[in-house]
Amino acid sequence: MDISSKHLIRIALFDRISETDLDGMLNCLGAASKDYKKGSYILMEGDPLTHVGIVLSGQVTVFKTDLLGNRTVIGALTPPHLFAETFVCAGVKTSPVTVEAMTDVTVLLLSFNKIMHTCSSCCSHHSALIHNMLRIVAQKNMALTEKLDHMARKTTRQKIASYLLDQATRFGSRRFEIVLDRQALADYLSVNRSALSRELSRMNEEGAVDYQRNSFYIRDAKKLEEILLHE
Repeated sequence: MDISSKHLIRIALFDRISETDLDGMLNCLGAASKDYKKGSYILMEGDPLTHVGIVLSGQVTVFKTDLLGNRTVIGALTPPHLFAETFVCAGVKTSPVTVEAMTDVTVLLLSFNKIMHTCSSCCSHHSALIHNMLRIVAQKNMALTEKLDHMARKTTRQKIASYLLDQATRFGSRRFEIVLDRQALADYLSVNRSALSRELSRMNEEGAVDYQRNSFYIRDAKKLEEILLHE
């Protein structure tokens, strides 16, 4: 994939950096694109962390695996989301997560050291780059806080209701589409997949939610709110 600035200018990391300036920064940042086939691992737990990744096409899932092989999904990423930036900013040397290609994907890899240390050819724009990186890390931490809020609910039914209401707020609409499939959603909420499917079906029968695969429509938000408050 061509990684010229015209394809990258809308990425949050390059906010407030002009296309002309970005052209000059890519070489300084050690930018390189790489293609991965569906099912391959872009990053594995224990791998050394030296780069920040940006999803240019396709979808990846970020997850952790415990000693028993149980998988906890941290999130599903589509363009133009970043991955590994929180860990490298924290000084973590090896990856605590695995990043898997859920479709054929193309990612852009940037040297973290070159992001955080200025050079003579791009230092006039580097403050904006570093500011953008800090903002992205803060937003990622907020997303993890939201995930913890869903997981803190006592029942599978409450976790689903919390998640669906949050997605409706995020999209600004009762009708929305999520990137997680059923297994990934179950892993994200730390619930059993069969229990997840059963409760979704029950919510549908009760008239609270309509859904088809990854597309959802909240028919009755009050019913979901009642689940959170009273069950």
